[in-house]
Amino acid sequence: MTLLTTSQTALLSGLSRSSRISMPLRARILNPEFFARVRMASTSAAEQKGNVDDDDVHFNVHDRTRTITLNRPRKLNALNQSMIDKMIGRLQVWKDSEDPNLVLLKGAGGKAFCAGGDVAALLSVEPKLAGKFFGEEYYLNGLIATYPKTIVALIDGITMGGGCGLAMHAPFRIATEKTVFAMPETLIGFYPDVGAGFFLSRLDGQLGAYLAITGERLNGFDAYIAGAATHFVPSYSLEEVESRLTDLATPSELLTTEVDKQGLAKFNTLINQAINDYQAVIEPGYSYSYGGDVGETIDRCFAFDTVTEIETALKAEAEAGNEFASKTLEIMALRSPLSMRIGLQAVRYGAKVSLVEMLKRDVHVAYQSVKNEEFRIGVTYRVVEKQTGRAAWSEPAKTDVEVKEQYFLSALDPEMDEFYAPIDGLEGDYNEYPYHNGLPTTTEVRDYVLGESAESGPYLMTRAEIVDYFVEKYRNKIGVEYKVSELLARKTKVVSKEEELVNWI
Repeated sequence: MTLLTTSQTALLSGLSRSSRISMPLRARILNPEFFARVRMASTSAAEQKGNVDDDDVHFNVHDRTRTITLNRPRKLNALNQSMIDKMIGRLQVWKDSEDPNLVLLKGAGGKAFCAGGDVAALLSVEPKLAGKFFGEEYYLNGLIATYPKTIVALIDGITMGGGCGLAMHAPFRIATEKTVFAMPETLIGFYPDVGAGFFLSRLDGQLGAYLAITGERLNGFDAYIAGAATHFVPSYSLEEVESRLTDLATPSELLTTEVDKQGLAKFNTLINQAINDYQAVIEPGYSYSYGGDVGETIDRCFAFDTVTEIETALKAEAEAGNEFASKTLEIMALRSPLSMRIGLQAVRYGAKVSLVEMLKRDVHVAYQSVKNEEFRIGVTYRVVEKQTGRAAWSEPAKTDVEVKEQYFLSALDPEMDEFYAPIDGLEGDYNEYPYHNGLPTTTEVRDYVLGESAESGPYLMTRAEIVDYFVEKYRNKIGVEYKVSELLARKTKVVSKEEELVNWI
């Protein structure tokens, strides 16, 4: 059981005497709201003693908008314990307040939104303390994902690892030409955590499995086309976007004190339309990096449930002259064999479970992973020594079946009980994100073509008719025509040459 310090007890005694505060001590500690208040109390006490950086996160209040700015630009806004504690506490207070309608989340310095967790700092602590860091980080991810007020993440610049965990669970994610999105953990002997198994598995086709295993990047507009971002806005327009969204958040007609779902849905639509007004046009000659033959190679080779089978498929394609397959094998050769297997299984697991189940499993898997020698070797080699070759991975790769059994089929580690409980207590859970503000997904287009969606008719259509439908449905949102056309070119075939009617392959 968690014990409270004298200062925390004194602070908590001054809180309003609600029914929640009258709960038994253990029930209060396992309550997520109480957990957040304890975090805030703990942070305040630490700040008074000078144990944390007072300036690592900025909080701004303007009318009914609240802004969180990650402020470690020299570290590319990498997350540490102090930042996590502060954000949890502040978000919890805002959640319970009637004033805020909108939360903006961004990074300082112009180079990065957030480059991930400060993993080098975890090398010098006991695994349990490292597990504590991850457990509280995942609670923050879940708090953002289930937040009852609109959150907009401005992913301008490097957005990796823990930064993806902050951004990807928000309903709005604005990319710019400077965005670099990646989950590179397999390169440092870790695995794609922060709920990545959940959000990567919901990207188009097998792209999520590819990104999890290889750690490769989505740059700029590619992040938008892939679904990692919901909007693409030029970096120079972000200040105008913030101003516009702040103006929209000031009225409260749509939102009641309880922030009802209908009002939130309408407010979501207003925010979506407002950001769309600032979106950039597609540059002439743009070609999606993971479309065409590359996209087809990914979908073919990464459809398997073991890394061994994926490598076999890639080797066969490489021998047949597929340059992308050859390059992918070279990339994978640098990664930890164990980490790649954990990453793949995380994506497969995440596709079948709810968000809360994924985050709880991440607590378990992360705790096991930091105890692996691979983590120390990878972080030392890549982050501390800044080497670029292949780390001397010491642990022989377990089979995919062994990895699945050890990390994803085993019971949750009881040593991490105190961190599962707050995630369990999040106010909401789901198997699909409740708001879809980005471009049409492959699944959505496929269902429409096959007549399996409510909007489909009983007849086959031409590619032009399908594109026109989605352009109208998405109100001429930038990129819709490009993405749907690209998907149809790869995933459909003409079944009536005379009428140019198509069907899904």
